[in-house]
Amino acid sequence: MTPHPRALARLALGLGLLLAACTAAPTAAPATEPTGAPVVQPTAAAAEGQGGAGGQIVLIIPEEPTSLNRYLGDAAIVRQVADTVSGTGLTYVDPAGQYQAALAAELPSAANGGLSEDLKTVTWHLKPDLKWSDGQPLTTADIVHTWETIANPDSGALAQTGGFAEITSIETPDDVTAIVTYAKPYPDYLGQFSAGLFPKHATGAPADMLGWEWNLKPVGAGPFRVTEWRAGESITLERNPYYYEVGKPSLDQIIFSIVPDEAAQEAIMQQGDAHVQLWPGADKATYDARMAGVASQKLVPGVWNLAIDFNLSAPNDGDTGAGTPHPILGDIRVRQAMAHAIDYDVLVDEVLGDQGVVHSTNPFAYGWYQCDLPRQQNYDVEAAKRLLEEAGWVEGPDGIRVAQGVVNAPDGTRLTLELQGYTNYDPLQLTEEWLAEQWKAVGIEITIVNYDFSIIFGSLSDGSPRKTGDFDMLIYDRSFTIEPQQEVSAYFLSTSIPGADNPDGDNYFRWVNPTADSLIAAAGGTFDQAERKQAYCALGEMVQTELPQLYLYVFQDGYGFSSRLSGYSVSTWGSMTWDIQNWQLAP
Repeated sequence: MTPHPRALARLALGLGLLLAACTAAPTAAPATEPTGAPVVQPTAAAAEGQGGAGGQIVLIIPEEPTSLNRYLGDAAIVRQVADTVSGTGLTYVDPAGQYQAALAAELPSAANGGLSEDLKTVTWHLKPDLKWSDGQPLTTADIVHTWETIANPDSGALAQTGGFAEITSIETPDDVTAIVTYAKPYPDYLGQFSAGLFPKHATGAPADMLGWEWNLKPVGAGPFRVTEWRAGESITLERNPYYYEVGKPSLDQIIFSIVPDEAAQEAIMQQGDAHVQLWPGADKATYDARMAGVASQKLVPGVWNLAIDFNLSAPNDGDTGAGTPHPILGDIRVRQAMAHAIDYDVLVDEVLGDQGVVHSTNPFAYGWYQCDLPRQQNYDVEAAKRLLEEAGWVEGPDGIRVAQGVVNAPDGTRLTLELQGYTNYDPLQLTEEWLAEQWKAVGIEITIVNYDFSIIFGSLSDGSPRKTGDFDMLIYDRSFTIEPQQEVSAYFLSTSIPGADNPDGDNYFRWVNPTADSLIAAAGGTFDQAERKQAYCALGEMVQTELPQLYLYVFQDGYGFSSRLSGYSVSTWGSMTWDIQNWQLAP
């Protein structure tokens, strides 16, 4: 679970995946020349138009990636650069949400003999004559090296890459054939090596991955390769002459210019000194008007799904598990009342009208597994008040309710709850303040506490409240990949509650439901998407009914593109640069 990338762009690196990246690489990237102003002039090679149609573009990013190794840090900012260099793998996901072959000659399936009858063996064939960006051959030995590295417990690879642990062996009868065997059927086998491969000759020992020099200047299979990295200022890349797509990329050189300030970003775009802006702060209409034809903002449905997590267990009792119910939120009637008290239309259309958000009602808000489930608790203030009365919460003299006959709370207990989020992100703060007003109207007092990423998204050993269970409610946005099974299992399985024996568990709401567990198992036990979607949607309905979470809205993503650029396509499933090999620059 990660917060929206615009928030990542404004803050010190923290949160789950980004924390992993911070431990994996130096805090400052190396500079090949003394630090100075970002390079914006083309190299001699670029000026001469060597390769492709020529040209140089500048892409504005708000912060510096800590690594270009996506298996160490898959935060959104990392992908923007890594996808141009090291993020090309066997497959990629197209804008329609379908896997396509990249370095692979074809997608393995039962029809072409690439998938065994028991679904445990996958045979990959590489395209012929592949080369790394240093000209060395790219072979199936590199696939084996990638697996051995990520599966190594000392490598520092992200927990989200756990599918590699399901592989029992990889046989390589020749340089272009890899036979991958799994301990059990793995539904996302097509995405297994989609984040890139590691060149065995140019990296290092698997257990040393955290310290590889490759992490900052990788030899990759992408359309470009790094030539210069000025810490905190710019990253310069040149065309990869060994790229697998003949005649691509069109551009000779790209420069990622690191500009944290939004006003400065816009000024650079207005002057025509940059060609792409990551996550403009203004809404599309405002941005396009300011750019006056020089550039425009392109929107794409996002994957950042904002929800409230209700803690179903008692906080601050020294127990990270679900043994004791929360004295207030342990009663489903209170959670239902809070859901009824929110005017979702006003929140989306008026409070956040210029933030590009759309309604969300459940965890499965996009992709092939999208579930179009109507909201179960619509805005109804009287229903909210009635439910609170039934639960034993009566109105106090100042309008805030107090306990009178509540099952888990002594009489006189004030109906006060803490809402925890993360700092420095305006849409989230607007939402929190709006919710506090909505809930106050039905007699619920809310205290808003926003933490730095290192606290709210920290580990169990750090004492992060969501890991220890010492909170009332959390609010932040999270995302699913095109294959959600591993994330769904981590978030919703009864066995995924964080604790000393399971520090990486993500079931922060402490929801225990055997039926939900069965639905998750059913979704992971077949490759039939229709059956899997049915199981996911049934799980989504259970989340709506039992309310361990309450979903509010999904963000859209936006990118500013120069009117001189063409050939690009924005995608829900890719980074800003996912198809940069197709971009062209007009004179």
